[in-house]
Amino acid sequence: MSQVAAGTRSGRARYRAVTLASLAAAIAQVALGGVVRVTGSGDACPDWPLCHGQIIPPLDYHIWLEFTHRLAATAVGLLVVASLVLAWRHLRASKPAILATAASTVLVVAAAILGGLTVLSELSWWTRLIHLGLAELTVAGLAVAWLAGPPDDRSDGPQSRDTSISTRDRSMAWAGLSGLLVTILFGSYMVGMNYGAACPSWPLCIGNQLPGGTPFVINMTHRYMVAIVAVLVLRTCFVAWRQGAARGQLRWLAALTAGFLVIEIGVGALTAWMGSTPFIASLHLVFATMSWVSMVLMIAVQFDPGTFRVRPRYPGRR
Repeated sequence: MSQVAAGTRSGRARYRAVTLASLAAAIAQVALGGVVRVTGSGDACPDWPLCHGQIIPPLDYHIWLEFTHRLAATAVGLLVVASLVLAWRHLRASKPAILATAASTVLVVAAAILGGLTVLSELSWWTRLIHLGLAELTVAGLAVAWLAGPPDDRSDGPQSRDTSISTRDRSMAWAGLSGLLVTILFGSYMVGMNYGAACPSWPLCIGNQLPGGTPFVINMTHRYMVAIVAVLVLRTCFVAWRQGAARGQLRWLAALTAGFLVIEIGVGALTAWMGSTPFIASLHLVFATMSWVSMVLMIAVQFDPGTFRVRPRYPGRR
């Protein structure tokens, strides 16, 4: 292999490593944001971008929890920008890589600005909801960026899309993915309105499928949404598993997605049975996010295996 080719391969490897680090950091940032919210630490720093008017804030548990969240957001932003630079240098011909990293950069900047507005608006529920939505979309963008390969990685020529997937299966997959994001955001709305602990039993609410009162209706609506989305997601996992007989990476992504979803539902049940403690509530958001990102990965590999793959193919590699 020539020195130029070796350098190209090395650059692509760095791109993959940095985008994977960005993805992991973004997921951790979402989890940390959940901890900040459920512990009531979101207003510990009443100003932005400083905290109590200082670069280094006072030593206090809630203050440093919120301040660490801000520092982590800065780290995520730097990693995402680095991913964009590496994509431009080493995968400039790959539109998916360029678009995914560029979109992630825009999203992470928007999330940072909205995070400041969230503090300055005294943590209004709608700004927190949009903030979480931007964070989840950033995670999805980084997942796509990590999988994206250059055009010469494609094994199927110009037509890399899998045409064996029916229109119905594609529609159901997109419905499941969209529904998963909406369910996560609706759950955030429910928690923001303090309705998360309205139903102390599961799967029914105080022995009634349709209880009266806004808190109970909101809580049960979230559960019904989870049930519907679970059917769509598990169906997509089954289709991916069946199609993945010739592509092992698709099968383990399907298993991972189904596993995260089942765990998420189980943690949701624990939230009702044991009460919405900060640890359980944060864990619930973590597994919801892991379900979301693993489904993004699965659908990308399932729909376009020539462009998106977990294991990259470099020039000269078979």
